[in-house]
Amino acid sequence: MNQVTEQDLDDMFPVIALLEGQCAHQAALRATDADLAALEVLHTRLTDHAQARRINDYYAANFAIHEAIITLADNRWLAQVIGDLRKMVKLARLQQLHAPGRLDQSLSEHLAVFAALKAHDALGAEAAMRTHITRQRAALRELARNQTTRLST
Repeated sequence: MNQVTEQDLDDMFPVIALLEGQCAHQAALRATDADLAALEVLHTRLTDHAQARRINDYYAANFAIHEAIITLADNRWLAQVIGDLRKMVKLARLQQLHAPGRLDQSLSEHLAVFAALKAHDALGAEAAMRTHITRQRAALRELARNQTTRLST
């Protein structure tokens, strides 16, 4: 597949949300104090990048957090399918951070996932991750609408 269409994104994001939600669920059940300490460092970095408006650095820290959660889930099949899908939407996931207010919203969502992980709240972590991924798609739609509006004026 050379080009990812809007329909592809509509089809893929809910699947990614389900799969990464399941990873967050499993990670919440498995996370040790050492795992949570490592995630704390990553979230501090994420927060610093968001406050400094360093979107590319934020994206890199964000990616590392998602990878850490996928690793904590300890399910190679989930990891493989997510990895394949993430390759298809990588550019879109970076672009969505440019939507107005999205960087702060993304940070807030990440902190909600992390709070649930720290509480070992598997259902809360799953729901927060699903919301996080779903809102990425919504931000991409907003960017596309804004671009269409700018082009037509």
